[in-house]
Parts: sequence; C-alpha cells; structure tokens
Amino acid sequence: MVAKIIVSGPVIIEEGKLLVINDGKDSFYKIPGGKVKEGESLEETCLRELEEETVFRCRIVRKLSTLELHEKPETGEKVDIELHHYRSILVNPPKNYEPFIHGGHKVMWINVNDLSHYSVSPNISYLFERGELT
Repeated sequence: MVAKIIVSGPVIIEEGKLLVINDGKDSFYKIPGGKVKEGESLEETCLRELEEETVFRCRIVRKLSTLELHEKPETGEKVDIELHHYRSILVNPPKNYEPFIHGGHKVMWINVNDLSHYSVSPNISYLFERGELT
C-alpha cells in the first residue's frame, strides 16, 4: 500500500502571469507548495511553503480544485498524492517579474496564455483546463 501524501500551495497570478518554481527535482515548472506537516492546516502549509520557496508572502482568497495523482508524472512510480490549491494574492508583490533563485528554487512568472510553450506540472494543466487560472 502506498502512503498518502497531502500537498498544499498557492496559485498566484499577477498581471496575467502565473508564479511558478523549478526545484531541480523535476524537469517541469510547478506551483510553489509542499507537504502538510503534522498539526498544520492546508492553509498554513500553503502560506509557509510559498515563503520558504520564493520569499513571497500571500493572502488566501479562495479554495480551488484538488487534484489526486496516482503516479509520478515523470517516472510512473505509484503514489497517492492530493494536491490542494488556493487562489492567493501576494502581500509583497515583486518590483519586476524577472526570474530569480531563492533557496535552490528557480522562481519565475509564466504568462498564463503561454503555458503550452512550457513544461508544467499536471496540476497546472489541470487548473488551466478547468478555467481556474484566470
């Protein structure tokens, strides 16, 4: 039996650009976020992970759709992952939208209309198809 992994992260769109990261573990860009720690709520995880991975802080606006994955996108390895998403607004917006490195993560902004030109995680594609990246 595969252990369930619960992940939470913010969906942040500024000026038509989606905030994404690449941590070097995968070849694709993904929404900042990570595993829920014991005793931590989904919302607390969302806020913590954003700051750890990007230095930004946000305010949660609303819950978006949850995606369940049963295999890793690149390896096909069996997993049981719940990906929780929250539409959020930055409380410390960037001065510009240039890529930068923070804590080993490449942080960048991708124009939502250009997502098909990038290798992105399954949850970004899922949210885009559901019309939740507007």
